[in-house]
Amino acid sequence: MPNIHPTAIIDPSAKIDPSTHIGPYSIIGANVVIGKENQIGPYCVIENTTMGDKNRIIASAFIGVAPQDLSYKGEDTRVVMGDGNQIRECVTIHRSTKLDIPTSIGNNCLLMANSHVAHDCHLGNNIIVANCTGIAGHVIVEDRVVMSGMVGVHQFVRVGTMAMLSGGAMVPLDIPPYCIAQGERARLVGLNIVGMRRAGLSRETIMQIRQAFKFLFRSNKRLEDAMTELEATHPCKEVQHMIDFCRTSPRGITAAKRKVNEADND
Repeated sequence: MPNIHPTAIIDPSAKIDPSTHIGPYSIIGANVVIGKENQIGPYCVIENTTMGDKNRIIASAFIGVAPQDLSYKGEDTRVVMGDGNQIRECVTIHRSTKLDIPTSIGNNCLLMANSHVAHDCHLGNNIIVANCTGIAGHVIVEDRVVMSGMVGVHQFVRVGTMAMLSGGAMVPLDIPPYCIAQGERARLVGLNIVGMRRAGLSRETIMQIRQAFKFLFRSNKRLEDAMTELEATHPCKEVQHMIDFCRTSPRGITAAKRKVNEADND
């Protein structure tokens, strides 16, 4: 195939669209399906992966390799990746430990150099993961989340839509939608106002989210009581999503830092 460099090693079982380019010394292993117009740079290793269209894998990335999990017994589990993602240098994305539920990456995500997505993670769309950030196993990341550099996310954590994790944050508990978290043991410090504006949320919706944040996390009420009271006001769908996210948290919700700028980071 003219778009595959002669030094690349391609397993005979791999299914690769002819429009995809594969660079020098890359290895495409067994159980791989690669869609249209992907750009796979040099020294990449891709195994047990289904990839959509127009993804760009820069160099030395490892996708679909075996998980770092002692319970894994060599099954042909998978990574499923959507369209339009950018995977930078030395990124690692490990396949799942379960046959029926693959590790998944959505569409239009940017995973910067040396970031890691562990087994059984599920990342949504339009997510940014900055350099040297590690996402442990079984983590769920909703759409439009931004993770800054050198963040560590504990296994089984959920991160809600449009949340932002500041550089160096260590995240042992769930981060609610729209919130900013920071710190060595992360605390909520405000709302991702810029992210919400960029996503097209209206001024009225952002104001309702502001009010909900203060009521849920900065009042003296128990979180469960605050959610029940807020739900009785028939809030907008975004606030309802915050409530549902918190109510269904198996690990618990990250607490808010009390002394913060009242401008809520806008």
